[in-house]
Amino acid sequence: MTKLATFIVFNFLILNTYVYANNNEYFIDGVSFYNEGKINEAIFLFEKSVVFNPKDTESYIYLGYINKDLEELDKANHYFLIALTLQPDNLELNYLVGEYFYNANNKESYSEYIYNLEVLCPDGCDYLDQIKKLDKN
Repeated sequence: MTKLATFIVFNFLILNTYVYANNNEYFIDGVSFYNEGKINEAIFLFEKSVVFNPKDTESYIYLGYINKDLEELDKANHYFLIALTLQPDNLELNYLVGEYFYNANNKESYSEYIYNLEVLCPDGCDYLDQIKKLDKN
């Protein structure tokens, strides 16, 4: 019985290592395609990356930026929100989601992200300054 248990654990560890390595390849290749301007290929690889590793914050961020560039703002915000759930202290993500809500004329949600940034950078920071400037324009 212990041989069987050892065999199962060993195979599980090998499988996890293989999946992690593939996920990392999907992300790295996705970044390469993104930098080359091959957007559809990049989207495919970033989406594949998050299937194998749902906590891959960076892939969600790239998917958000791609959709923002494509002016698919709701979709971009969806990806930014997922990434923000995984990294709630990320200043840039708090700014991007706050900016989305400002542009969507959702002042209540926009105010929440101002508050988040005030908590995250009590002495002030560029993202806090930028998000507050949105309301002054």
